Amino acid sequence: MPRALPIAIILALVDPAYAGFGCDDAAAINEIEGFAKARTGGAQAQNTSWSSWLCLALGAERLKPRIETACKRILDRDGETNNRCIVVAAAAGFGKLGDHDIFALVGKLEEDPIEFSGGIELSKADLYERLGDPRGAQILAEMWRHAIPRADAREKRHRSMVEWSAWRQRTAKALGALGDADTETFLEEQAKATRDTHVRDACTAAAKRLAAR
Repeated sequence: MPRALPIAIILALVDPAYAGFGCDDAAAINEIEGFAKARTGGAQAQNTSWSSWLCLALGAERLKPRIETACKRILDRDGETNNRCIVVAAAAGFGKLGDHDIFALVGKLEEDPIEFSGGIELSKADLYERLGDPRGAQILAEMWRHAIPRADAREKRHRSMVEWSAWRQRTAKALGALGDADTETFLEEQAKATRDTHVRDACTAAAKRLAAR
């Protein structure tokens, strides 16, 4: 049976705002703008701090115009492979950035629902919700369905289900924002199927949100 998660951990996993991570928006965007102005990415990419990229993603809606300029330049210069601007641009709500299809690139990001690291970094569900594109609901629901047999097998081996629980909670929230009547049915089914009360509550809340539209 899935282990119950302490409420503080649930809040940190589901909503980055509760994680208590301190960000300096000005310092973060200044560092990335400086990186964008470099002639080449290369070695300088290794010198940009992880925290600056994370802070940009978390605060992207506040920094949208500057992110648009910097990330378009970085994507044009360095290409799309393993480019941190994909997450930042999606977090800012850009479905496209110049010639770059950010929505499609989010779909290519690696993420395993049953090995979900959680924490304060944005998940695919978070990014699709920020993008506000209903196509994201179908993608997330398919990821969920495909992970169920593996999650069931994992539970039978008595391995931790914390990651799977956190991923579903976060994803349920995004489905409640992006989905349709079929998504509502899916969420209701998942609420009935799970013994994890946190997931059940998240699915129920998301389904009610869709029903109220």
